Amino acid sequence: MDSAEFGQRFKKQYPADLGYKLEYQPSSKHGIRITENGIEKCSALLLESGGATGISENSFLIKNDRIYICCSDQIYSLNLMDLSANWRNQYDVATCFGIYEFDEDFIVHGEIQVSRINKNGETKWNFSARDIFVNPDGKTEFKIVENRIELIDWEGYKYELNGEGKILTEIKTA
Repeated sequence: MDSAEFGQRFKKQYPADLGYKLEYQPSSKHGIRITENGIEKCSALLLESGGATGISENSFLIKNDRIYICCSDQIYSLNLMDLSANWRNQYDVATCFGIYEFDEDFIVHGEIQVSRINKNGETKWNFSARDIFVNPDGKTEFKIVENRIELIDWEGYKYELNGEGKILTEIKTA
C-alpha cells in the first residue's frame, strides 16, 4: 500500500489539514483512531519530515480530553472527541522523544533541547547543553525527579535543572 492509499484510510491528515505542505517525504507517520463499541468515531494521520520518531510509552500523553503526541520535531495537541487540532509546534530542530506532565505544564524531551510548555503549546523555557540528550552508555538521559529534571548528554555530562530551566548542578560522569 502506498502512502496516498494509506492516508485515505484516515479522516484527517496533519499537517495538510492545517494548510501546511511537507517539503520532503515523511520520516514519521502516526495513525490515531478513536473507536466506541468497535465503531470508528474519528481518525487522524500525522505525517512529519523532521527526525524520525516511533511510538513509545512517553511519546504521547492524554490529559483533559486532549492527546499530546510527538511526531518528528513537532508536538500536536488534538481533541479526543474528533481529533481536531488545537495546535502543532516545533520544539526541537531534530526530534521530540517524549512529553511529560510537570506541575500544570509539560516538559518536552528533545534530542537537542528540553522545553517547558503550557497546555496551549506556548514555550516557557528551553535548555540546550554541550551535546545531544542521547546517551551511548545506556544511562537514562532524561528523568523527572520531584520538581527537578535530570539530563545526561552524549559527552556524559549530567545536568540537574529546576522547574524554571536553571542549572542546579552540572557534573562530568564519564
